[in-house]
Amino acid sequence: MKSTGAQGSIWSTVAVIGGIVAVGTVVAGLLHEPQPDPIAIPGCEEVIQPEDLVRVNYAFVSEGDADVSEVPWRFESKAQSMTDALIAALPTGATIEPEPFAPTFGFDAVAVRQSFDGEADALATVTVGDRTGILSVTVGLSDVPPGPCFAGVVEERSMQADGTTLDIQDRTDTSRVIASATDGTRIDVNANGVLTLDQVIDIALAPGLRASAPA
Repeated sequence: MKSTGAQGSIWSTVAVIGGIVAVGTVVAGLLHEPQPDPIAIPGCEEVIQPEDLVRVNYAFVSEGDADVSEVPWRFESKAQSMTDALIAALPTGATIEPEPFAPTFGFDAVAVRQSFDGEADALATVTVGDRTGILSVTVGLSDVPPGPCFAGVVEERSMQADGTTLDIQDRTDTSRVIASATDGTRIDVNANGVLTLDQVIDIALAPGLRASAPA
């Protein structure tokens, strides 16, 4: 008399072994799959690759950022001079429509004094010719030099004659430039739907936005 239970256990064992072999084959295939070539970014000596972003997600933090008591734009005169410099750096003929929560376009010294990071922000809808979009500018202060470039975030790093570093991202409808000046000023200019890359760079390099510029 045949035992159906014994036969069933034999087939179960075969199925388990077959599953282990199949999994091992897949894992081996993944381990031997050719890895993509490292992404190189012009101007960047060190590039964080996409597959490393999760691992270093918490490794690169903004250490050494200035607190509110150290930034000069916490004063009304400096915030106003920076606002004037920002408006002067816009393309000729540009029109500005402030956001609903901000009565005017520019940097607000009161908002800086109430902030935790001492950064100054300016946000508006800007129209140049037949293009209308959002322009945001954030100015901060840090004694930490620019770190490695992150693939997918920075597309080019450029060093200016005065030592300012520009991290550039230029896509179909968005241009972003982060300028790191030698006096510690970080100027982040992000234009969505409006302005060319050259126009964004002009804003990021505006001397009046620097911490060391006289008010």
